[in-house]
Amino acid sequence: MSKLFLMLYTIGIMKLLRHGKTKDVYTLQDGNILLKFKDTVTGHASSGESDPGGNDVVGTKEGVGNAALKMTTYYFELLKKAKLNTHFVSSDIANSEMVVRPAVMFGSGLEFVVRYQAAGSFVRRFGAFVTEGQALNAVYEITLKDDMRNDPPATPEILAELGIATAKNLADTEKLVKKVCQIVKDDLSTRGLTLIDIKVETGLVDGKVALIDEISAGNMRVAKDGKLLDYIELSNYIG
Repeated sequence: MSKLFLMLYTIGIMKLLRHGKTKDVYTLQDGNILLKFKDTVTGHASSGESDPGGNDVVGTKEGVGNAALKMTTYYFELLKKAKLNTHFVSSDIANSEMVVRPAVMFGSGLEFVVRYQAAGSFVRRFGAFVTEGQALNAVYEITLKDDMRNDPPATPEILAELGIATAKNLADTEKLVKKVCQIVKDDLSTRGLTLIDIKVETGLVDGKVALIDEISAGNMRVAKDGKLLDYIELSNYIG
């Protein structure tokens, strides 16, 4: 932890908002949010398997937090060039810190899992109809962030009915998510990498739908010549 970080925290310029699984969240005096990335790996506690869609911390790996921020910074800056709305303000990669604009979440948090190949939980659930690695046409699933209820899936109709998101919010979100994921997929392809699936989160920033949280190896499966890359291997290709 940097001396500047400790000083700002000590004198009250930043305040701890919550401890997260992969990031600690602080509020800053100017109203922005500071995210402190951690070296934790998420997955499934029952098997110990790492998984972008997992809700449990299954271990730690030195350098994971820094690698996640490096990759996230690269992609948020790429999205900025494409004029897509995100919460990103700036990052300090050396200290694994990112400053973002505050966001209003949809419910407890709305995530989209976009799939280009069948893998992980998708095969476990739909294995009677799909095989591992089968090509998928960017199909997506919407889930609410809720560890206690194992991130329940939701449809646009359910979200609108429960007052979690309006029909317009969801239409704008779908357009944004498709553009974001296509940009990531195309960028990975230029490096000889294949995007299998990716999870992204959205919210409202200044009243408009925006991509929030992060875009890192911990949120996607990527393969090189048919072999899945781990967190650090993938991050080494980016930036």
